[in-house]
Amino acid sequence: MRERRNLKIRGIVQGVFFRETVRRTAKRYDVTGFVRNVAFDALEIEAEGEPEVVNSFIEEILAHPPRGARIEDVRSTAVPPRGGEGFSVVPSIR
Repeated sequence: MRERRNLKIRGIVQGVFFRETVRRTAKRYDVTGFVRNVAFDALEIEAEGEPEVVNSFIEEILAHPPRGARIEDVRSTAVPPRGGEGFSVVPSIR
């Protein structure tokens, strides 16, 4: 059974290669979804896969952010799985 999680991460997360770090980590964990910048101090991640894999992916992102990043707040919610393939960096929302 697959699950999909939506994360909103606030702090110093832009201009520090956070999105690319998330994309590479998603590839290693074989999760699908996307990452994008939102507002001026946040990013959004949606990750889908087997529950234990999604949880490990999230733990990795939060435990090892890119150099220069500072995570100040994380909000995670379950959203309906959508299926799909791959993990993308998608255009920012401002």
